[in-house]
This record gives sequence, structure tokens and C-alpha cells, in this order.
Amino acid sequence: MPHPDQPLTNDDAEEEDLLDEEEEDLLDWASMATLYAVGYMRILADAIERGDADLQVDPVAWENTLTAVEGAMVEQIRGRLHGPTAITAEDVERTRQLRELGSAALSGGERSPELCPLALRSMESLFGPDWKRAAREAAFYARALNQEFHPRSGT
Repeated sequence: MPHPDQPLTNDDAEEEDLLDEEEEDLLDWASMATLYAVGYMRILADAIERGDADLQVDPVAWENTLTAVEGAMVEQIRGRLHGPTAITAEDVERTRQLRELGSAALSGGERSPELCPLALRSMESLFGPDWKRAAREAAFYARALNQEFHPRSGT
């Protein structure tokens, strides 16, 4: 990397463009992971709260998306990403617990009473005070994605 007082060469400019592109890709990835994770959290929590037999979330999508959002949260703690809220290690742990409880419920196991409160706190930690509106919108997009990749027969 050149001294700040030296003009950029073509190689330096290309390297800087590549870094900007990588940062943009990371931000896009984190934004999409967060959007779909919150959508799945909302869908699953609502289905469990209603006592639905069909929880409406693909177990693989749940696992992959929540694992991705945990990674995005860690990147925010490290300072590589910035979001609408300050993420803490406690927030990451809460999301990890939520992922595990959700995975258990989606595989036919226990529907823990802790899942809904954890989902609410996780959504709030990701979106801040506007989490209810954001969660409704995220659930819409998550349902559409889930239907595209995991269509239900007869619907």
C-alpha cells in the first residue's frame, strides 16, 4: 500500500477497487442473510405460537440462514460490518440458541416455549426499534423464497 501522500498507481487503484467490491459483496451477503433470517424467525415463531402442525420453514433453509446471520453478526462485532444496531456477543449467543431450538422444532422435536421470546429479542437486536415492521416485510420475502425453492404440493 503506498504512502498516503503518494498518488495511486493503476495497480493500487485496481487493488482498492477489488477491496471495495469485496466489502460490497460482504455487505450484500450480510444484508440478505439478515433479511431472510428475520423472516424465518417471524414465520417460525408465529407458527409455533398458533400451534400450527406445519411450521412453514424448510429446515435446511433455517439452519443455513441462521448460521449465515450468526457469521454476519460476528463480522459486525469485529467492525467489518455496520448495521442498524450494535451487535454484542450475547446477541450472537441468543441467535445460536434460537437456531438450535428452531432446528429441533423443525425436525419434529420439542417446540420449546423459549423459542418465541428468543426470536423476538433476536429480531429486535438485528433491526432495532423498527423490528416489527422489518420482520413483517422479511417474512414476506422469506415465504416467497421458500415457496420458490420448496413449493408445497397442492398449494
